[in-house]
Amino acid sequence: MTTNRPGDRRTNRLIHAVRSMLGGDDADADAPDQSGRDLFERIGVFLFTNQLEPLPSHYELAHAYCLGSNRRLRFAVDRAIARDGRLTDEVAEAILAETRSELSAEALSKLIDEAQLGLASIAGVVKQSGADAQAYGEALEDKVAGLSREDGAEGGDQSLAALVFLTRAMIEKTRDAERQLRQTDKRISALRSSLVEAQRVAESDPLTGLANRRAFESQLARAVHAARGNGAPLALAFCDIDNFKKINDTHGHEVGDRVLKYVARLLSDISNDACHVSRHGGEEFVILFEGKTADQAFEVVDDARRTLAARRLGLKDSGDPIGQVTFSAGVAELHNDENGRTMLRNADTALYRAKRHGRNQVLMAEGSGSGG
Repeated sequence: MTTNRPGDRRTNRLIHAVRSMLGGDDADADAPDQSGRDLFERIGVFLFTNQLEPLPSHYELAHAYCLGSNRRLRFAVDRAIARDGRLTDEVAEAILAETRSELSAEALSKLIDEAQLGLASIAGVVKQSGADAQAYGEALEDKVAGLSREDGAEGGDQSLAALVFLTRAMIEKTRDAERQLRQTDKRISALRSSLVEAQRVAESDPLTGLANRRAFESQLARAVHAARGNGAPLALAFCDIDNFKKINDTHGHEVGDRVLKYVARLLSDISNDACHVSRHGGEEFVILFEGKTADQAFEVVDDARRTLAARRLGLKDSGDPIGQVTFSAGVAELHNDENGRTMLRNADTALYRAKRHGRNQVLMAEGSGSGG
């Protein structure tokens, strides 16, 4: 007698669920086409292989990965699976949070509508003020001409009264236009603040407050362009917290989040506003050193590594020790025949050499610095 293992039963349930969504095994006129069937099956296999619960967020990630609609997401998932053997819950959430950080189409549409409304309001006020000024000029010219033709005092007084009335009316219209322009200026200022905040949110990691991958990629492109133009050196470090999954499994995700924030503060402190620090996703950080060689970047990063390794962190509530927290890193520099992505890939390769050779160390990429 053959006994089904829990994994086998889970596989059978998954296959049954997928087949139910597809309308059973028998093809009919209402069944999805083969491409849809393949996508359903790939999503199911993806979730099962990575032991992800059937949550909406996991379906969202699996769909985007299997469909190949988000290159950044696919790259991040592939790297996480290569590193850990499967996609863990916390890494899946981190990848989703990162890829969701860009400004939504709905929010962007709203901001555009507000901008167009403000510009239309300004254009309307300017157009109306121009028409009022033209009407005032024509009326004023007419009354002045009439005043010169008046011989009697009574006629002159009437023309002067008309001029005073026209002038007062024009002054009031001008004041009204100024009020409208002030109100519109306030709306435009508020819109500008909203755009600045939207940009900050879109380029910030919500947990650590550091720049996110999107902001880093923009900064990297600008830095490479500048280095090409002025011939200054450019280096970067790819850092990864060692055994971070063990921290989460042992102490929980809340403690893991505090460790991430602690390391983020440490890396920010060593940067001293002289380099660009970002969270690349999960427990990974990237530091971009403009104007520094790989050897100089190595010294800065290795000093931070020694500082972190020497500290013993404890739980916030009980004070119980978490244990030693360390990170590994790879450092690379920009060469003449390379672009930013190649430099990042070289640093990533050096990082994984550091992982394979015992962790808690910083290694140079091949061809970078005196130790490369």
